[in-house]
Amino acid sequence: MEKIKLGIIGAMESEVELLVSLLEEKECRKIGKHTYYTGLLAGTPAVIARAGVGKVNAAVCTAAMILEFAPEYILNTGVAGALGKGVTVGDVIIADSCIEYDLEYGSLGDARGSIFYPDSTSEIVMPADAEFSAKIEAIAREVSGGEFEVKRGRVATGDKFISSSEARDDILSAFPEVLCCEMEGAAIAQVCRLYSVKFSVLRSMSDSADGEAEIDFPTFVKLSADRAAKIALSLAKSLS
Repeated sequence: MEKIKLGIIGAMESEVELLVSLLEEKECRKIGKHTYYTGLLAGTPAVIARAGVGKVNAAVCTAAMILEFAPEYILNTGVAGALGKGVTVGDVIIADSCIEYDLEYGSLGDARGSIFYPDSTSEIVMPADAEFSAKIEAIAREVSGGEFEVKRGRVATGDKFISSSEARDDILSAFPEVLCCEMEGAAIAQVCRLYSVKFSVLRSMSDSADGEAEIDFPTFVKLSADRAAKIALSLAKSLS
């Protein structure tokens, strides 16, 4: 098979099952607890993996994908909780950047969300690849056909399912520009930044990250995951 062009990572089975089912010339390889599926997705050489929920799972999955399969681009696809003003269930967000809202240093005094790399550099905001994200945004709008809203902005990541107004307010008070929250995107971003791999995050809103989130999530998660997957499929087609 040709050099792999696109790597796709989702946390849950529902976020990747449609894409895996559409792979042609499919092969699978297990590395630790992660299974990587390779093949042609809409004609594009691709690798797809389910990371598992949370930042550590996502980081390990991404690092292995980069080191073993070397995709040119990595896309994190799946669902998220709506945070930003005007963002509602069913909307699609494409990251222009990612932050880790739960990195807090307390009395050490470092700014919340600061990431310190082993080469002595640091950052809080991790920009997604602008050209890649713009391509995904254009494709999402085409797929939508006006059926759902598509927005581009900042994605907040942390190891917590946000399901209360207090938790929402805490994130927005520190990072008022974020549009949605989830549990993997910034971890994937951080690993891609470490290895200089182009990346973006595509999220479909499954809940409103408030007191109703535990009710909304089971109802809308499959619909939202499939919506994101269909956009990822169209992206693969555009790269072939």
